[in-house]
Amino acid sequence: MMKRLYALIAAAVLLLIAIVLPPLPFTVKSYDFVFVLDITRSMNVQDYSDKHGGAISRLEKAKTAMLNAARSLPCGSKVGLAVFTERVPALLYSPIEVCSDYPVLEASIHALDWRMAWVADSNIGQALYNTRELMLNDVLAGSKLVFFTDGHEAPPINPRYAPDFSYLDTEDQKEDWKAGMIIGVGELGLSKIPKFDEDGVQIGFYTAEDVPHASRFGLPEDPSKVEGYIPRNGPWGTAKAVGIEHLSSLKQDYLMDLAQQNHMLYHHLENNRDMAKALQNTDFAYEATQPTQFNKIAAALALLLLLYCYQPFRPKWPARK
Repeated sequence: MMKRLYALIAAAVLLLIAIVLPPLPFTVKSYDFVFVLDITRSMNVQDYSDKHGGAISRLEKAKTAMLNAARSLPCGSKVGLAVFTERVPALLYSPIEVCSDYPVLEASIHALDWRMAWVADSNIGQALYNTRELMLNDVLAGSKLVFFTDGHEAPPINPRYAPDFSYLDTEDQKEDWKAGMIIGVGELGLSKIPKFDEDGVQIGFYTAEDVPHASRFGLPEDPSKVEGYIPRNGPWGTAKAVGIEHLSSLKQDYLMDLAQQNHMLYHHLENNRDMAKALQNTDFAYEATQPTQFNKIAAALALLLLLYCYQPFRPKWPARK
C-alpha cells in the first residue's frame, strides 16, 4: 500500500514537472546549409531508379536526397533553398530551422520543377561563381553551400572565359576554408536528354541537330587548332561542329576540379543515406545552444507510475519456502 502511495506522489510530481518545466538550454552540434539545385534541362535525364525499380530523373533524385538530408540533421540546424539556370542563382529563402519549419522545406522542395527555369542555357562554372558571390551576403553569413548539379555545360564552355574563383577568396579562405560541398547528380554513362513541349509533355529526345556541340562565344583559346580559322569573320573556323552534346552524363572530373578550386568537398549522389552522412562532416558543424524539451520524458515516467498503481491485474507470486 505504501509503495502505491509513493508511486502516486512521484507521478503527481512528474506531471507537475511536465506541465511547468521550460525548455532547458543545451549545447548541441548544428549545421547551416543553403541547398542550390540545378534546374536546367539535362537534369530531366532519367538515369536513377526509385525503390520500385522505376526510372526517375536527376532532378527528382536530388529533391528526395535534399529532403532526406534535412530530416537527418539535428534540430537547431538550418537549411535555405535556391535554384539556378544558365549562370544565375535565385535564392528562394534564407536558412530556416529543419524541425519546426520542416513542412515549409518539404512543400517547397516538392514544388521545384525544371519549368521554373527562365533561361535555357547551362553555364555551371559561372553559376557556381555567382552563387558563391550570393553566399557572401550578410543574410547567408556562416552558411555552407550545397550545390546540386550534373555539371553539363550547354553550350560547352570556352576555357578562355572560365571564371577565376580566387577573386572570391580572402587570405584565410585560401588556406582552410570549406565553402561547402558539390553534389554530383547523375550516372557516368551517357543518356538521352528528354525533350518536352510547352505543356511539359515529353515529345521525344534531343538530337545532334538540336544542340550546339562547341562554344562560339568570344575568341578561341588557341586559334591555331581551329580548322578554317579566319581572324575577323570566322574566328571559330568554317567546319561544322559535331559531337555528343545531345547526350548527357555526370561530368564528375569537371565538378571535382570546380570543388578543388572553391575549397569545397565533392560527393557523387548514389544513395540518399550516404549523402546525408557526407553533409554531417565535422568541417560543417558548429556548436549552438538549443532549447531542449524534457516534458515528454517526465510525462512518460508519470504514465508508467500510474499504470503501476492502477493496473487491473497484478499477479501474486508464491512465497518462498
